[in-house]
Amino acid sequence: MVESEIYEWLEGKTFAVPEYKVFNADEKIDIGFYPAVIKIQSPKVIHKSDVGGVITNVQNAGDLNFARQKIIHNLNQHGIFVDGDDKFIVSHMCKGIELFFGIVNDPVFERVIVFGAGGIYTELFKDVCFIDSEATNEEITRAILQTKISVIFTKGFRGIKYDINLVINLVQKLQLLNVQELDLNPVMLQPGRLTIVDARLLNASAPAIHRDVKHVPEIFTPVNVAIVGASGHPDKVGYAIAKNTAAQPGVFFVNPGLDTLFDKKVFHTINDLPAVDTAVLAIPAAGVEKAIVQLAIKGAKNIIVITAGFKEAGHDESFLALLAEKYNLNIIGPNCLGVYLNGFNLTFGATGVLGGQVNLFSQSGAILAEIMDKAAEKNIGFENIISVGNMADVDFGDLINSYKGVNPLNLYIEGIAHGKNFLRAIRKSKSPVRIYKAGQTEAARKAAFSHTGNLAGNFNMFCGLLKSVGASLVKDINGLMYPYSFNKILVVTNAGGPGTVLSDLVSNKLYQLSDDDLNALNAVLPENWSKNNPVDIIGDARPERFKNVLQVADNFNADAIYVIVTPQFMTDAYAISQIFTTAKFKTKIFPVLLGGAAVKEAKKHLQENNIPFFDELNEAVCFL
Repeated sequence: MVESEIYEWLEGKTFAVPEYKVFNADEKIDIGFYPAVIKIQSPKVIHKSDVGGVITNVQNAGDLNFARQKIIHNLNQHGIFVDGDDKFIVSHMCKGIELFFGIVNDPVFERVIVFGAGGIYTELFKDVCFIDSEATNEEITRAILQTKISVIFTKGFRGIKYDINLVINLVQKLQLLNVQELDLNPVMLQPGRLTIVDARLLNASAPAIHRDVKHVPEIFTPVNVAIVGASGHPDKVGYAIAKNTAAQPGVFFVNPGLDTLFDKKVFHTINDLPAVDTAVLAIPAAGVEKAIVQLAIKGAKNIIVITAGFKEAGHDESFLALLAEKYNLNIIGPNCLGVYLNGFNLTFGATGVLGGQVNLFSQSGAILAEIMDKAAEKNIGFENIISVGNMADVDFGDLINSYKGVNPLNLYIEGIAHGKNFLRAIRKSKSPVRIYKAGQTEAARKAAFSHTGNLAGNFNMFCGLLKSVGASLVKDINGLMYPYSFNKILVVTNAGGPGTVLSDLVSNKLYQLSDDDLNALNAVLPENWSKNNPVDIIGDARPERFKNVLQVADNFNADAIYVIVTPQFMTDAYAISQIFTTAKFKTKIFPVLLGGAAVKEAKKHLQENNIPFFDELNEAVCFL
């Protein structure tokens, strides 16, 4: 579509465009509005500015006819010659702040709205945000505020504070359009008005990618579980899974070559099993399809396929989704580490998994195994752990949508296939969703594709959409171990340097001390304390001073208190650690013990008493 046709199309959709007229190349130009902009309108010209096809700020009729001749000359210089099929469009010149709006169709997230700084700044600064075509007003606002240009709505520019609702309303209109691609650039922002000055449109209907979200609450509460491929060989995956579940009632082993394993009876075939609701397959890929059909007949609804050698190896796995639909199954995997659900450790990862508040869903089995091992060392427990593997059937969106608890959902993601459902699930979730996204660079995206067979997608788009829909993105993969999320953090320290570093790391979440808070701290601290957050209680602080400060700060409105202990000459780290095991506090408190030998016993004491602590400043904020 040429520009005048796009203007007409936009007007039909109730978008504001400038007054305009279209003329033939040799037609006398007569308009009643100035200043004006004249442009070539030709299928031979795509980027008008690059070939001198646009002249702005035309003030009168004489200048307008001269501008047309100038454009014809410019085009000739680029080997483009105007003929009877070409026209000129003259539009009323609008002044204001240049904005950019667009529609793209992403292979993962489908239709997405783009907003940001317009004109030459769109490509120069890439100050844009991404908005889902189903986003609510709250999400649209959250997305807009991710851009730097949003300052014109929050603080104003040159004495004018613009109305963000103008942008929200235009985005809502764009959400109703079903086009392949649309660029509106620039869109001029004036007080009380947005006017589309230039546009490019690919007006083909965008293909919709429909996939029903699965409802899989039964996955989280297994009762009777079959381990198909349980093995007596310690170097086999089936051995590790069997060992992890040996003491668990309701677990049945299947292996045609064994009679007993870990003092449990071993069934020789799936047909010999009693009724089961969940099954784990650790068998060769060639036997997976037959086993699933047999398990479905036995009544199983949840099947975890540990077996590798499918999409990640270039082999077809589409039959898994077909089986899931035919038999109304939930199939997790293939190529996964397994699951930990309701006390059932159906993984070949760490043995000593503790119960806790963290839900961890991971696309990488190796990353999951690492986090599980670290968590065991730190006495961190889990509610559920799911290794999703290749996600041939059940994916992240399905799991989020089906989880009915309230604990955080922590996700390690390399790539996703059904982005729309993923956003819908997060939008409805009653639990906070926190994500570490791998595949942030081009090289990493290629690695992720070869590893899981899923598109990693555009990282900036992924982050922007996830933030706007309400998810949090953690920068450190270790953050996936923790269930915490805080917005108001108080830092108490016996050394200025570490307190400053930690404050920088949580700068947007630092708790602001009130006058009452300051007065309360003044009563228990030396005169020369820092008088702000971080609360520097001075290097000579003994355990009693730490305790007094914490008892006072426990009455503040902070969400969490970080207590930094550095091993100075007069510091009794062990005695300070005892404060956290004997005193009772309402506020969540995290000791941060910096140093080596001098704080070794303090760390040991906290670990033995299951008190979470950190020994690195970066780790202390890894989940924020």
